[in-house]
Amino acid sequence: MLLYALLTPIALFFGGVAGLWAAAAAAALCLGGAGIALVISYSLRSPARALYGMLLGTAARMAIPLGFGLAAHLHGGPLAEAGLLYYLLVFYPVTLGVETALSLPQNIAGVSCPSVSGDGFSEV
Repeated sequence: MLLYALLTPIALFFGGVAGLWAAAAAAALCLGGAGIALVISYSLRSPARALYGMLLGTAARMAIPLGFGLAAHLHGGPLAEAGLLYYLLVFYPVTLGVETALSLPQNIAGVSCPSVSGDGFSEV
């Protein structure tokens, strides 16, 4: 939302109201793809299914914004003319970074493996 707030004046200047709609649509598409990817990766987080979670999550994260953006671009219309694909290029890396950070396992403070010393070598 912060990025959309920062892009609002630019979208309004270059595309008018259609630019605002294009930026909002791009933000929603990227957010939707990242949200679905998070749900998939959380559902398939066991070690036996982690690869499937990563592949299906990547497919959802990419297919939703790219598919709708490509369809809008090929179909034409006000969103395509206002630069929907350009806004997708702005929002996608940001949502990718946030989604990647949220996908990482949480580190519980104070919990460590007792058989590993602080320098990373085994104490055996």
